[in-house]
Amino acid sequence: MGTETESDYSEAEGISLAAIERCTSSKLPLILPWHPKQTIPLGTLFYSQRPADPWARNNPFDTYSLVSTPIIINRDDGTDSSFRSESTSRTSDTHDHLSLGFGVGAGLPFLAEVSVKGTYDKDVTENKDANKSSIRSSVRAGSVTFARQPRLSTEAIITVKYDGGLPAFHARYGDYYLAGYKLGGDTGLMISGSNSSKKELERFGITVKVEVLFVEASTTHTKDFVTTQAGGSLKLVGYDTLDHRTWKSSEEGHGNVASKLRYQAAEVITAAQALDMRVAEKLDELGIQDGDHLNAEDCNKLTESGLVVELVLLPVGTLREVIEWVIEDDII
Repeated sequence: MGTETESDYSEAEGISLAAIERCTSSKLPLILPWHPKQTIPLGTLFYSQRPADPWARNNPFDTYSLVSTPIIINRDDGTDSSFRSESTSRTSDTHDHLSLGFGVGAGLPFLAEVSVKGTYDKDVTENKDANKSSIRSSVRAGSVTFARQPRLSTEAIITVKYDGGLPAFHARYGDYYLAGYKLGGDTGLMISGSNSSKKELERFGITVKVEVLFVEASTTHTKDFVTTQAGGSLKLVGYDTLDHRTWKSSEEGHGNVASKLRYQAAEVITAAQALDMRVAEKLDELGIQDGDHLNAEDCNKLTESGLVVELVLLPVGTLREVIEWVIEDDII
């Protein structure tokens, strides 16, 4: 299946309501961060303008075609690893520290409460400290897609052709459909300080140079985490999508502070540096090989394992049959 979730569809910038509006007005794919608490079956329809309750109850696909269309895993599709670090010194500089591929999580009610990245982004946007340092690690390890597009039901075809066209189709079924899952994981961490200087936070190890993801998180770098000025404070927030986990703590600065923060920072850094290996191990544990045909139970296991890190939604206007029936002159 080469077409529907390949890298020529660039990932939407941070998914907020404004970002969704930009994508939908331009007929771009939507890439939504996901979580292990709910499996959404491929082929489910989505209302982009109904953020509080976006998943459709009606489906335009023929029932037999939908259940019989093969679902395959491609472990080489879109594979990528990335690392990013940021350090800022103004209270308003929060955008640079938001989680990869999410943006303002609170803008999407159906995600903000259940996504660890939504929780993290909410904490970041509410943080009023001037000095902030963060790291984020991201791994993509393949995709799950239909082998081909399911066929439309007769009712859906009639809607497109005779009963209002594409606007009526959108109103009845939704304007996007779930075309695939992206597999992988994201880990991130932000440290901020009220009285700490930018340099102190950098010494605390959280902007930690790129090398921190390639060395063992041990006493070597936890013991170098600096103390803050007396009376100052440090805050830590972090997330890991693979284990569906968040971190949040703060400590006042009196002498050697941040013993708890040191431990938690090392914990997140360890998770980040091993992200590639952790993702590969989870895939191997499930016994799913490249090119395998998956059933609903397999998709559920992938989601529950935390491996479904993003959902790929495509405009229904890109479905071949929708295009054909919009321009087709034949009577059904």
